[in-house]
Amino acid sequence: MTRAAAAVRAVRDGRWIDIRDVGEAQLALLRAQTLRWLRPVGEFVEVAATDSNADHSTGPAQRRTCERVASAIDRAARYGIFRPLCLTRAMALSQMLERHGIRGQRIRVGVRRDGESFAAHAWVELDQLVLGDTSANTLSYLPLTSISRKRSHASRALQSDPKHQRSN
Repeated sequence: MTRAAAAVRAVRDGRWIDIRDVGEAQLALLRAQTLRWLRPVGEFVEVAATDSNADHSTGPAQRRTCERVASAIDRAARYGIFRPLCLTRAMALSQMLERHGIRGQRIRVGVRRDGESFAAHAWVELDQLVLGDTSANTLSYLPLTSISRKRSHASRALQSDPKHQRSN
């Protein structure tokens, strides 16, 4: 099915939420890709300071939102204007989940040996639930760490400055 036919079918079936979600996902992917292009390698992501999944429970409504957002990212990545790599997809998914009020997700990076070389992969997890990928695929990678998008130096300085925290 062509992109245009899929869009017409979604409009005809009254799936405006799906269309909105895919549009939002396409913008999130473009933002993540732009950051990857503009920031030096070491300034795009950072090792997560804490395990944000600890003591976090996701209810049924949040899981449905996670699945809806992950599906939108997947469709935008497959049928959108470019084919992003896994790190771009994971960053976009994480950002979109945050905008929808889902906290505690983490981006995982793993590696595996492919013959004489290594392959790396990135995905998003929430409460041991793999989002935007399959558990079967991610199990073939040895998780190295959790990462998050790197905040600007100015915003980190404000967050860690005790004077700033007291004045708020």
